[in-house]
Amino acid sequence: MEGLKTGVDNVRCDVHLSDGLHKTAHNFVLLFLAKHTRAEEILNLDKSVSLSDEKEQFKRLSTEVLIDAVNKAKLRDQPVINTLAQVAVIKLLLKEIRDSYDNLLDIYGNAVREYQIASELEKAISMKNQLSNLTQQKNILLCAISREIFQSLSEIYHQGLNEIIRSNFGDEAIIPDDVFLNPLLFAENPSDNVFMIEEYDILIEYREEDPDKYQALKDTVSKAFSEINDKDGAKSDETFREKVNEWIGSVDNVDILFNHFQTLHLMQQLKKKKGDKKQIKAMKEEAVAQEKRLDFFYKKFRQEGFMQRIAALYEMRLFYSEYCPPLVPQVIVQYMIVPSSRKAVRQRLKRLRGFYGKTLSSEKLDMAAMRYKKIGNRVKKAYLIRFLKAFFRYHHDFQCAEMLRNVINTINLVTEEKIIRLSKANNTLYEFLLNQEQDFEEKPIIRHVIIKADVRGSTDITHRMIERKLNPASYFSLNLFDPITKILGVYDASKVFVEGDAIILSVFEHEETPEGWYSVARACGLAMKMRSIVQQYNTRNQEYQLPIIEIGIGISFKDGAPLFLFDGSNRIMISSAINLADRLSGCSSAVRKKSELGKGHFNLYVFQTLSEEEMSKTADDLFLRYNVNGIELNPSGFKKLAQEIAMKSISATTATLGTSERNTFYVGKFPTVHGQYQSLVIREAPVPQINPDTFEIIKITHRNYYEVCTNPKICEQVMNTLK
Repeated sequence: MEGLKTGVDNVRCDVHLSDGLHKTAHNFVLLFLAKHTRAEEILNLDKSVSLSDEKEQFKRLSTEVLIDAVNKAKLRDQPVINTLAQVAVIKLLLKEIRDSYDNLLDIYGNAVREYQIASELEKAISMKNQLSNLTQQKNILLCAISREIFQSLSEIYHQGLNEIIRSNFGDEAIIPDDVFLNPLLFAENPSDNVFMIEEYDILIEYREEDPDKYQALKDTVSKAFSEINDKDGAKSDETFREKVNEWIGSVDNVDILFNHFQTLHLMQQLKKKKGDKKQIKAMKEEAVAQEKRLDFFYKKFRQEGFMQRIAALYEMRLFYSEYCPPLVPQVIVQYMIVPSSRKAVRQRLKRLRGFYGKTLSSEKLDMAAMRYKKIGNRVKKAYLIRFLKAFFRYHHDFQCAEMLRNVINTINLVTEEKIIRLSKANNTLYEFLLNQEQDFEEKPIIRHVIIKADVRGSTDITHRMIERKLNPASYFSLNLFDPITKILGVYDASKVFVEGDAIILSVFEHEETPEGWYSVARACGLAMKMRSIVQQYNTRNQEYQLPIIEIGIGISFKDGAPLFLFDGSNRIMISSAINLADRLSGCSSAVRKKSELGKGHFNLYVFQTLSEEEMSKTADDLFLRYNVNGIELNPSGFKKLAQEIAMKSISATTATLGTSERNTFYVGKFPTVHGQYQSLVIREAPVPQINPDTFEIIKITHRNYYEVCTNPKICEQVMNTLK
C-alpha cells in the first residue's frame, strides 16, 4: 500500500465508495442475514425483493465501481490504487455484515423487553430463546453469511474483472480468493473453541498458560523442519526458514512430506495393476522417508506435550457438541487426559442439568477417556497427520487474515459529507464511484499560485480620511477590492482572504485539464491588471484630493495542492505559498527611505544583508525589499512560467545604488480564460549583498529575483527591441 496519501486523520487513507454500492451492499447483506437466521418477519423485509435479483444488482454495481478503480489506477500510473479499492470493498462488506447482525440482536433484545412490559410472557420467552441461539451461534452464522456474500464477490472477479486487472497491472495485482474467502476474517471471535473445531478441525488456545498456542505449535513445526534439514547436512538459514513458512502454508504438503499411509496404499494399488517397477520402488523409498519424517515429528510433538491433546481432540470430535454448552471443548480435552479434573466436571454437569434441557451424563466422557487410554501409536500418528493438515490450513488462513486486516486498518471508509469535502479539498480522497455519480466530479488540484497584494501606508490613509470625516472602508472597497473581484474570472482566480489593507488570491491547476495549466502566467497577468486598476483610480482620486493607493504584490508558485480546513461552510486554505507571497509583497521601511530607489526605472529591488554562510543555514526568505507598486515572482514561479509559455530574452545593464548590474528581460504571451492573449515582460536581476548599516553594495550574489514589469516605457522598449 506504499505510495498512497494519508487522509484527514494523518493515519489512514480516506476512501469514498459509491453511495449506490453502499445501499445495495446493505440490502444484499440483509437478505442473506434473513435467509440464515430466518428473521424475515422481524426485519420487516420487502417480500417482493428476491435474493437473486439483489445479488445481480450487487455484482453489477461492484463491477462498475472496481472498473472505475482500474481506470483511476491506470490514469495515475499507480496500480496500488486498484488494490486499495478492492480492499475497501472487502472492508465495506465485513462492516455491513457485522453491523447488520448486531442490529438484528438489538431488534430481538428490544422485542423481548416490549413483550415483558406488555406481560406477554410466552412471546417474551420465545424471543429470548431465539436471541440466545443467535448469540451462541454468532461466529458460525457470521461465517456462513460471509462465505456466501464473498463468494458473490469472487464470482465478479472470475467473470471478467480479473482479466481486466491482469491485462492492466499483471498477475501480482490479483487478490487470490483464499485471501478474502477466509473464515478467520469472517468470525467475530476466531479463537472460539467451537469455531476452531467446526471450521478447521483443530483446537488452538491463545491463553499464555495453555501449551497448544498457535505460536508454540508453529515454532515446534519450524524447529522440527530445521533439525531434519541440519541432519541432512544443509544449513537452516533465513532463506530456509522462509521456505518452511511457505511449506506450512499449503495443506497438500502434509501428504507429500508425511503421509506414508497414503503412499503405501497407492503403491499396493499399483502393484495389483502390475505397474512400473521403478515407480513402485520410488514410492516405497518415498514411504520410508515419509515415515521417518512423521516419526521425528511425532517424537517432537510428544516431547512438547501436544500429542495428548491432539489425540483427545479427535476422540471427542464426534460427541463434544452434546456437552458444549455448558462446557467448552478444552474442558472435555482436559477431562480425558487429566483424571484429577473429572470430579469437578461431573459435579458441574450435575448442577447444570436443569438449565440446558439435557441429561448431561458423564457416561460418554468416561467412555471416551477409556478409549483415549487405549490409543496406539499408529492411530496417534494418523491423528498427527490429520492435525498437521488442519494446522497448515489454519496457518495459511491466519497469515492471510493478519495481512488483510493490517491493510484494512489503513483504510478510512468515509461517509460523512463534512469529511468527504475536507479530504477532497486537500486532494487526499480516493473515490470509486458509479458512472452516474461522476458527472460533476471536480478534478484534484495539482499545483497552485498565491497572489498577495499589500497596501502601503494603509494605517496613515485610514487616519487621514477619518480626520476629514471620510469613509476609508468604502474607499478601499470601491478603489481596490470591488474592481479586482470583477476581473478574477478572466484569470481563473479566486479569493483566499481579504483584510483591511490586503487581499490574497489563488490560481489553481487541476488534474487532466492542460488547457488551464497557465497558473503562473495568469497570476502575473492578474497582478499587472491589479496594478493598472489602482493606477487608474489614483488618477481620478487625485482630482478630488483623495489619498492615492500604493501596493506591493508578491506571487508565489507551489508545485502541489494546498491544504484546506473548514469552518462551517467556509473553506480555509493552508499553504506555505501564502507566507512566501506575504514576504514578496512586503517593503522594508529602512530600504524605502533610500530616495534614489524611488527614482529608478523599476518598482522592485531585492537585497541580501546576511553572509553566504548565514544564508546557507536557513531556507527562510531573509531578504530586504523595496516593493512600491512592484510585482515580485518567486524563482520556482519563474521556472514554471518558462514551462507554460515560450519566451524570448534580451540583456541590458542598469544601475542600482550607484552600481551597474546585468538584467535579463523575458517576453512572452499567455491566453486568458476567454482566449485573449496578454503580453508579459519579466525582469531577472541579481541580488546584491549590501552592508545593512550603510547600504553600500559589497558584491553581486549568484541569486536572482524576478519582477513582473509594469513600466510602459520599459515594456515597450524591450518588446520593440526583441521584434
